[in-house]
Amino acid sequence: MKFSKTVIAAVAAATMIIPLAACGSGSAGSGKTTITYFSWNNEKMMTPIVQAFEKANPDIKVELSAAQGQANDYAQTLTTRAAGNQLPDVFHMSIETRNEVLDAGLARDITDEDFVKNLPASQTDLYTRDGKVYGMSPTAWVGGIVYNKDLLKQVGYDTVPDTLDEFIKLGKKLQAANITPYMEDMSVVSGSFQPMLGGYYSKQGIDTSKWPEQDQGGTFSEQWTPVLEQWMKLVDSGTLPKESVGVSADNIKQNFMTGQLAMFRSGPWDFADLDSSGVNYGVAAFPAVDGGKPYVGGGPDSPFVISSKIDGAKLEAAKKFLAFMNSADGLKLEEKYINQISVSPAYKANVAPQLKDLYDQYITNGDFYWVNWTRSGTIMGQEMASQFQLLVQGQASVADVTKDLDAKWADNAK
Repeated sequence: MKFSKTVIAAVAAATMIIPLAACGSGSAGSGKTTITYFSWNNEKMMTPIVQAFEKANPDIKVELSAAQGQANDYAQTLTTRAAGNQLPDVFHMSIETRNEVLDAGLARDITDEDFVKNLPASQTDLYTRDGKVYGMSPTAWVGGIVYNKDLLKQVGYDTVPDTLDEFIKLGKKLQAANITPYMEDMSVVSGSFQPMLGGYYSKQGIDTSKWPEQDQGGTFSEQWTPVLEQWMKLVDSGTLPKESVGVSADNIKQNFMTGQLAMFRSGPWDFADLDSSGVNYGVAAFPAVDGGKPYVGGGPDSPFVISSKIDGAKLEAAKKFLAFMNSADGLKLEEKYINQISVSPAYKANVAPQLKDLYDQYITNGDFYWVNWTRSGTIMGQEMASQFQLLVQGQASVADVTKDLDAKWADNAK
């Protein structure tokens, strides 16, 4: 979901006619300052967190609302509110709506705020423009390689190797033992290619402006080809079977839990099922391609944004709210009620034991990546998945895939 050009123009014009209710103290008869917050998560999850903030700040009241659905519903509702000059005082933006939010001047520059300064670059880079930070995200989501410790031990390994070539050697040994090495859900964007690409970007020092999905001039043919050619070794070696195409995520998980599969791409969302199955498992980073380094799949959660339309007491209250969300107290509550993982130095997350090494070595250092489409996310995600399916099945080459993605990206800019 995108903001239309008409909406952007309407919001830009509305900046010259800001209603009095959007500015000033925002105080009601109670003497409290009231701010509006449009939550990315549902009200049930957010209510105890908002209540804790209000208890710690008795002079502030937060009017909480939330979208009833997925990311598209959130973007649509935010679009409607912005066009009606009813922008929430605090809201969220996604990477796909980032450009529209910033182009319309909806977000306040928070670069110099203490609640932003302590965050790693992984949490701010995607929401920075011209050196100014507009979004605050102290938490992240992550995924890695979940592996069966007992099956790896059968072929002489204690954990997943750090390099792709060594990972493929492991794959061949597992195949020799009649064990399927690795699978991932091929109906969605590749969960292994993206962290490998991120590790390559990081090691090579490739600036975000060169990432093709950031829409600043980089191309898929230029940036993805070196990594995608190496990623294909997984398929050519049989480590990632061609038969993976068409196998559902649930079936892959079942194969793992029944001991037929040694490794699969997953994360905390599957831990409850894995724990109940009794399988002895661990979680590792994705191996490094040549010129890259081991990396984890993931990215910052949708950031908090302060409206550019407020000032005075409302602005100060909004800043206190963001500061609370990036405090030890706030992050503990986000962990408890939303299952979010802190990457802020304000609070070390209490992660599952299987995730601890990944958290300490990669997550807290910001060593994770996921393709964040700045526009046409649904279309591009579907196109990437379908092209990778053709690639795995031998019906397309690396050059075919990157050429198609370049063309699709350009076409959707029209």
